[in-house]
Amino acid sequence: MCQAPVGRVIGIGDRKITVKYKGKTRELNSRLGDVKVGDYVLFSLDIAIDKVDEEEAKTITSMMK
Repeated sequence: MCQAPVGRVIGIGDRKITVKYKGKTRELNSRLGDVKVGDYVLFSLDIAIDKVDEEEAKTITSMMK
């Protein structure tokens, strides 16, 4: 099973987004068209793979501790 952490979007650029994850920032490649600052995304390596709602983000974060 693959583990995909979740980060909160804090910046959006051209095909890249910046997320906050565990108190640090990461720049991710992204082709997710409907992402806004404040949204949560799942990522693997340096690629944003899906947008999730806040409740799901909290569940995933608690399971990964």
